[in-house]
Amino acid sequence: GMTSAIMNPCRPQEMEMVRAANVLNGTDANCMTWIKTYKDHAPAAAGAPAAAVAAAAAGGDSGGRRRGGRDARRARG
Repeated sequence: GMTSAIMNPCRPQEMEMVRAANVLNGTDANCMTWIKTYKDHAPAAAGAPAAAVAAAAAGGDSGGRRRGGRDARRARG
């Protein structure tokens, strides 16, 4: 059986969710993978949700539409 969903490991958001699930499920012994990955993580701006900060950094409102393509992915980093 599979222990994780079929996903894209190149997307940092998805990998963060997998690492969090491993911590919560007890499959990350002593949370060492989580600690090693996020020891230098900078928190979001005070009082601002992470999604709002990411949307502001992306350059505005897309009106609920997906915006993509190679140039958009490169601009996001």
